[in-house]
Amino acid sequence: MADNDDDKNSPKPSNSELMASAKVMSEAVTGQETDMGKIAGAAADVLDAAAAYGVIDETQGIGKLADQAEGYLHKYETTHSTTVTKTDASGNQTSETTTTTSTTAPADDADK
Repeated sequence: MADNDDDKNSPKPSNSELMASAKVMSEAVTGQETDMGKIAGAAADVLDAAAAYGVIDETQGIGKLADQAEGYLHKYETTHSTTVTKTDASGNQTSETTTTTSTTAPADDADK
């Protein structure tokens, strides 16, 4: 599958990164996190870990679908932009900006 070859060469998330991704997804469910690109990236990391730990064959069946979904979520993460400003308990503000690299949705695979 040519679309996700870049994902195969990217480093796998560490355990702490997976916990951070799980926290982002948890916050999204409760409405505390609204950055859709950040949520998509977190979901892709968790999906990748589930496929790796579950020893899913990425060339057929559910493994192929999981691999396609992971690739789509990572592309979505890189194509959406949001600036988030947060204020902590002591009144300090921090801003986080995700830069948009493209406004085009990823192409569907022809073999669906």
